[in-house]
Amino acid sequence: MIHHSDAGSQYTSIKFTETVALEGLVASIGTIGDAYDNAATETVMGLYKNEAVAKNSPFVTGPLKTLADVEKLTFDWLD
Repeated sequence: MIHHSDAGSQYTSIKFTETVALEGLVASIGTIGDAYDNAATETVMGLYKNEAVAKNSPFVTGPLKTLADVEKLTFDWLD
């Protein structure tokens, strides 16, 4: 099981990390720069929200009603 949390100081403390491990959980984040740092993901998601799905986005050509609509928009944005 994965324990997901934000990067607040309480979640990066040694005691918290030890407790998560003792409970048999895996942390979804870690310290800045390690494999669990989610800053890059948050940056990409921010760009996606602002560039791809915003109301005035050139990638939105109609209503996003189906998964196929979102997939097309996403791949157009990635391209």
